Amino acid sequence: MKKHGHAWNQLVRVSDMSSSQDQESAMLARRIADAIAAGDRNEAVRLTRELESALTNGPAPVPSVEAVPSFSAQPAVVPMAHTPAPARSTRQVVAGALAEIGVACRARVVADYAEARFGQRVEPRSLAALRRDERRAWEKSSARPTYVVPALEGRYFQPVRGLLTLSDWPLERRLLGPWSERADHLAATAQLARQLAWLSERDTTVAERLAPVVAELAASIPGALDGAGLDTARVESAALAELGPLAERDEPWRRDAASRARAQLPREQQLWGTTIAVVADGGA
Repeated sequence: MKKHGHAWNQLVRVSDMSSSQDQESAMLARRIADAIAAGDRNEAVRLTRELESALTNGPAPVPSVEAVPSFSAQPAVVPMAHTPAPARSTRQVVAGALAEIGVACRARVVADYAEARFGQRVEPRSLAALRRDERRAWEKSSARPTYVVPALEGRYFQPVRGLLTLSDWPLERRLLGPWSERADHLAATAQLARQLAWLSERDTTVAERLAPVVAELAASIPGALDGAGLDTARVESAALAELGPLAERDEPWRRDAASRARAQLPREQQLWGTTIAVVADGGA
């Protein structure tokens, strides 16, 4: 004989409480117990409604397809607590900062810019470890569109300590010659001055954080900070005025160095630099 367990025993006790219970009610109770044992919740609910109707001699309830509440309130704008965006990784912040600055940068400048622009502090000392992590990821062929890589000095193509670039930049932008670091400083200053002007009309909070970074970059440029306040047009104009003649010497030097690097170095050394010891020119 099939055993229905506790659910069946409960339903039988309920059935016994009514003197008017008939065989149909007992059959429904058995079917409910079977549905429960089979895990068929919907069938058990439907049969329970029929049993309730039989026990109370009332009409069987009509099950609704979906109990959808009806709302008649007018539309409203409801205040919502701000949910902060999840913090990005140090790598994402540094890569984003370099992409916006556009030239090789010292770790401290990258950190200051990242904090002003993205509101996320990056410790400059952590960037050396980041660069090592990037190298390991590249060696494992990680699927990344770009890597944070060192700038390379353009004579022996060795990595320059503390200067960061991105792997998807042309080699010319990642190499440094005699005038390159100053040229990059001027180009970065002009770029951030333009960005500051744009942000001052769209996001004053970020603009206020970025202004001291731009002022510090502009401090070494003659004529950039003359007058009261920080004039972004003046900063940009002064930076470009000095950059023009410097670029006439720097850009050809970088192109020549990049041509030598492409001809002499494998892809790995074009990104991460050489580790060959420098031998002095001349005989013994």
